[in-house]
Amino acid sequence: PTTPPPPEGSGNGSNVVPLLLVAALGGAAYMYQDQIMGMVNGGAAAGTTVEDTGLPIQKLKSEVEALGAKIEAEVAREQAGQASKQRLEEEAKAAAEAVAAAAAAAAKPAAEAVPQSSSSSKDAVIQKPGKVDYAKVREAIVDILDEPGYDDGSIGPLLVRLAWHSAGTFDKNTGRGGSEGACMRYENHPEAGWGANAGLNLARARLEKIKEHFPEITYSDLWSFAGTVALEEMGGPEFKWRPGRRDLDVSCNSLPDGLLPDADGRGKNPADHLRDIFYRMGFNDQEIVALSGAHALGRCHTDRSGFWGPWTRAPTTFSNEYFRLLLEETWSKKTTHQGKEWRGPLQFENSETGSDLMMLETDMALVQDAQMKQYVELYAKDEARFMKDFAAAWIKLQELGVRRFHGRRRYFFFGPRE
Repeated sequence: PTTPPPPEGSGNGSNVVPLLLVAALGGAAYMYQDQIMGMVNGGAAAGTTVEDTGLPIQKLKSEVEALGAKIEAEVAREQAGQASKQRLEEEAKAAAEAVAAAAAAAAKPAAEAVPQSSSSSKDAVIQKPGKVDYAKVREAIVDILDEPGYDDGSIGPLLVRLAWHSAGTFDKNTGRGGSEGACMRYENHPEAGWGANAGLNLARARLEKIKEHFPEITYSDLWSFAGTVALEEMGGPEFKWRPGRRDLDVSCNSLPDGLLPDADGRGKNPADHLRDIFYRMGFNDQEIVALSGAHALGRCHTDRSGFWGPWTRAPTTFSNEYFRLLLEETWSKKTTHQGKEWRGPLQFENSETGSDLMMLETDMALVQDAQMKQYVELYAKDEARFMKDFAAAWIKLQELGVRRFHGRRRYFFFGPRE
């Protein structure tokens, strides 16, 4: 958890430096104690501790002790008529100013340092979440879901895909990626051009008017909320969604391509490929299968992914139908399309019941892998269990990398601490 700096005068080390100074000077500087304490405290940042500033205390103490000896000698000379009180005061004042300047200089970089978190320290936050009436935002999202002429009459599946792809970049090992940032909205940003994100410009464009009407909501929150509302409106479970995602400016660091799953498994066992992708985000096999159930919605397009067709015959209704079809249908490699040879990438079709549905290699992996198949069978029989597990996995996905929910990595004197 984030640890706030202690308040000034809290007794947590804020007076360490000036106390060392006065102690080293000893009785000869007692008359200047208040002046030195005030000047050092004024020069250092409030709440600064020895650990925060990183001051070389032993060196500082030695220098102060030497300075104290010099002042004591001056006192002795003054008593002998060799110095004046004014000169002593100037020496003490200069010493206090020097130590105060050193403390302030050492404290400044520590106070201004930005720790690494879900986004790079070089990324600039362009908008933080403001006060938003989410009931009204929800109404606006619901109003645009039905769109005659688009696919199966709804953009709901498209909004779900936007929310999923925005969040599915998270890497638990680096803390980078996740559902805040919304860098995909910048046309020239690499993330907008990833093959996995083809067609998502259509979703972003449809949400733009809602963003204009509710400027206080961040793009990151809007995309996540829109996908979640779409799921609920299409028959999905109720989600405990919460806002708090930040937007980054156009300079946000680019994430490497390949963070999202590919349908072909990238030349390896598709089940292992899914594990590579989802384990990186912190999911397990059960959660992989549960999230795959979102393929009950939508369809593939040859002009985007190269694949064609829906997974189910009710692509705007969220249910466990995807799992039932995986188990009950006979799936064969697609060889023809609309009377012609199929020249697209490898996909499977329900060859014995009309060839109107499709499955990808990564879909088939769920029934070919024994560990994953047990969850397919569970969800095919128990829709309520599927809804429950999907709701938990979806919210986990949507909150990956969000600093407000998970805190940020801070660096203390003895190393990093979450």
